[in-house]
Formats: sequence, C-alpha cells, structure tokens
Amino acid sequence: MQIKLGQVAVVTGGASGIGLAMARAFGAAGMRLMIGDIEPGALETAADLLRVDGFEVATEIVDVASADAVDAFAAKTFETFGAANIVCNNAGVVARHDAWGSLEDWKWVIDVDLWGVIHGVHSFVSRMVQGGQVGHVVNTASVAGLLGFPGIASYTAAKHAVVGLSTSLHHELAATSVGVSVLCPGLVATNIVNSERNRPGGDPSDGDSPTHALTGETLTPDDVADQVLAAVRADRFWVLPHAHYADQAIALAEGRKAGLPPAQPEVKF
Repeated sequence: MQIKLGQVAVVTGGASGIGLAMARAFGAAGMRLMIGDIEPGALETAADLLRVDGFEVATEIVDVASADAVDAFAAKTFETFGAANIVCNNAGVVARHDAWGSLEDWKWVIDVDLWGVIHGVHSFVSRMVQGGQVGHVVNTASVAGLLGFPGIASYTAAKHAVVGLSTSLHHELAATSVGVSVLCPGLVATNIVNSERNRPGGDPSDGDSPTHALTGETLTPDDVADQVLAAVRADRFWVLPHAHYADQAIALAEGRKAGLPPAQPEVKF
C-alpha cells in the first residue's frame, strides 16, 4: 500500500506499547490518527504526546471485547475522518494458567485477544471495502500464534485463531484494494505483563514487573512498529520480527509431517 499524506490510521490498544509505537510510525509517515484504548488516562497522555510531535489525533475509549463499542469506534472514525485506510487490531492481554485452569481467565483473554480482532474486522472492513479506498488491516497475533507455549494456553489459542482469521481474510480480500498483515512478534518491551490492570473486577496492582519477560531477544515497540510500517508499504502478509521463531515454526511443521510430538518453543536469553 502506498501511504499518502492525510490518510487515516486506526489503532486499538493505542495508548501504550506496540499500539502507541505504530501510531507514532504512521503519524510520522503523514497519516492522521484515531487511537482507541480502554485506559482513559493513558489514552489522554498518549494523545498529548502524539500531538506534541505534530500529529493530528482523535481518540476514543473502547473495550474491544464489546461488539457495540468497536462498532461505535468505527462509526466515530468515519464520522471524524471520512475514512480508515490502515486498521490495526492490536489490543491484547495475557493470563498465565494451565489449559485446565480458570474459565474466567479463558473468557477474558479470548474476549479481548480473539473477539477484539473479530469485532475490528467486522466493523471496519465492510466500511473499508464499501468505501473503495486503498487500505490495509494489521492484526496483532504473536509467535504464540505459530508455536505452543506452556502456561499461557488461552493466549496461545487466541493468537493461533488470529493467524487463521488473518489468513482467511487475506484470501477473501484478494480481489479488493484492502490488504492484510498479521504481526507475530516474540518478546517486546511492553506492559502486557501487567494486563491485570485492565481486567474487569481485577486488582490494578496485581501484576508482574514490566521487566518480567525481558530477555536478550526483547525488541522495543518502535523496532516492531518500523517493521509493521514496512510490511504495509510492501503489502507483506507476515510480520515476523523475531526470525528464530519462524525457523522453529518450520521445524514444527517438519515434525508434524514426521509424526513427532511438538517441541517446546525456545526463547533466546
């Protein structure tokens, strides 16, 4: 997709982490920004920072687990800017549990990480196609959408589903002017490890240190956002910031063919 001055980029989970970095990257490319997030204070701060950089920004508090909220977000985007050229379904959370663990954990993660993407696709893509403008959808999955990580079963299941959804969407939109990318990063220095702060009825202080997941492979959100921007410009489907996980996914596929059990993914420390 050729990015032009004045086009509109939409980002959910846009108040921090990869979402904020993507908004910054698209703004620097000359796009107007609509960012949504469930955290009012963080959203206001993010918008102020983006405006200081000279970007045109509109915001909306949105819970992506709600179909009505996302549809209202899409409607406001088109009312405000008249278009949505790039839509990043990025909001996400994680809970640590075994596959037989709490159903409340399962529901919370699936509602945000999978249904949030479904809602974004449902509410934005039809408007984008009907508008006839050049566009692109970026769905944030994870290397957990390619490999089976223990201890985060709901997250792994949701992200596998996002990869599948994105693949189908890519084929379905092939004859249109709307492209698709799926983002599958490994460890990134974001606050997702403190997802409990946004859990309904949860304790905002009940979380891990933001440094919990930091290893030698950890990238910055800006590193990832730069790769997303490049992928959109090149109409590239896969965005795999950590190449060694792609190698592990190939090995996993070869193991399937050989009838071997899945190997546990390896993180680079």
